[in-house]
Amino acid sequence: MTRVGERLKKTRAEQNLSLEDIFKKTRIPLKYLEAIEAGHFKELPQTKAHRLAYLREYAVALNLNPASFLYQFSQESETDLVTPLPPGHFSKLWLFSSLSNIFKKMAIAVLLIGFLGYLVWQINGILQPPKLTVFTPMDGYVSSHLTTLVQGETEKEVKLTINGKEIRPNDAGRFEISLDLSNGVNTIIISAIKKHGKTSTVTRHVMVKSNSLSAGDAGINY
Repeated sequence: MTRVGERLKKTRAEQNLSLEDIFKKTRIPLKYLEAIEAGHFKELPQTKAHRLAYLREYAVALNLNPASFLYQFSQESETDLVTPLPPGHFSKLWLFSSLSNIFKKMAIAVLLIGFLGYLVWQINGILQPPKLTVFTPMDGYVSSHLTTLVQGETEKEVKLTINGKEIRPNDAGRFEISLDLSNGVNTIIISAIKKHGKTSTVTRHVMVKSNSLSAGDAGINY
């Protein structure tokens, strides 16, 4: 398709008009008239309104309908005004895009690994029985007293029982209670139960050697 500037130039020549004649009719500077005919749109004023106004006046000066010229000029000027990218620019863009994609994939992989690790840790915490450590008494402890101090540590949010009776640990998971004993061998069973059912149990045996125990002292009281 013939470019808009060539169409105007051809029509001007057919009418035996010079650029100076067009200048006198339109008052458009000669350098802009030459730029329009040559298709050098970058040499025209930057605003699109000025470029279209010059083209309209040029077409009217040649007794032409400016509508088709304006449309074609808009299409050509938008294409020609695009600044060409320098050599190697596409390679740089490709490299930057590739690196960006690599970093994105690495970030996603790190997040995924972190999430999976957290998930495994949570599942392991659910499946494993709760931590339960009994500091005192030691197993096989021999005492001449009718009471003993049961001390230990477990996890938070577990149900703790000593010989079947529930004991409430403090916020740090520590517990301490004075337990009544009877003469002879006393079995102390400490259990920590998670809400999902996993249980840890520690058993302690305490021997009491005392002749002053009354009948009412038998059993375990809190």
